[in-house]
Amino acid sequence: MIKKLILFGASNFADEIVQMFRDINKSKPEPEWDICGMLDDNLLMQGKVRNGVPVLGTKSWMQENDLSPYYFVCCIGSPKAKAKVVAFMKSCGAKFASGVHPSVIMSETTTVGEGTVITAGNILTTNIRVGNHIIINLACTVGHYSILGDYCTINPGANISGDVILGEGVMLGTNCTVLEKMEIGEYALIGAGAVVHKPIPKNVTAVGIPAKIIKQL
Repeated sequence: MIKKLILFGASNFADEIVQMFRDINKSKPEPEWDICGMLDDNLLMQGKVRNGVPVLGTKSWMQENDLSPYYFVCCIGSPKAKAKVVAFMKSCGAKFASGVHPSVIMSETTTVGEGTVITAGNILTTNIRVGNHIIINLACTVGHYSILGDYCTINPGANISGDVILGEGVMLGTNCTVLEKMEIGEYALIGAGAVVHKPIPKNVTAVGIPAKIIKQL
């Protein structure tokens, strides 16, 4: 039976997620998802249609409607903002979809949590644990036995080596590299192109080759 889907966040990235679910539909004998709309608290988005998908309203829509027919995905990139929005969605009784693009290479020993989206061109090897409400954007690699905590955002081209642990809410910048057996603490931000060669504590920004802490968040 086809499932109804609503995306939270009427953004350019949400447009990509719409296409990802459309590609999932194309890969199935029968379509799996009916993309019904988007929600966004930006009043300028209200009433718009993005790539054929209408913006239905703000978050109050979730308090005013029966959510039982729908699945939801949060398309917000900022891990802290995403965690807050998901907490609100849970309080409204939302249930969450996960999506993996058909082009993704992923072993059967890898697990993916609810609300997580893995976009085109990613490679995940063996025994990886991908948590809830994670974004893995285009063309990343994730090595064996790595653990990705809830609410992480992995930007395009990031390379995560084996046995890496990412705490809750870590954000990896475009084309950054995390070397084997490294651990990055909760809500740390790793800059684009950085190379993480030693553990990074929580709530910091680290940039450069090798990655150095430049800011306490």
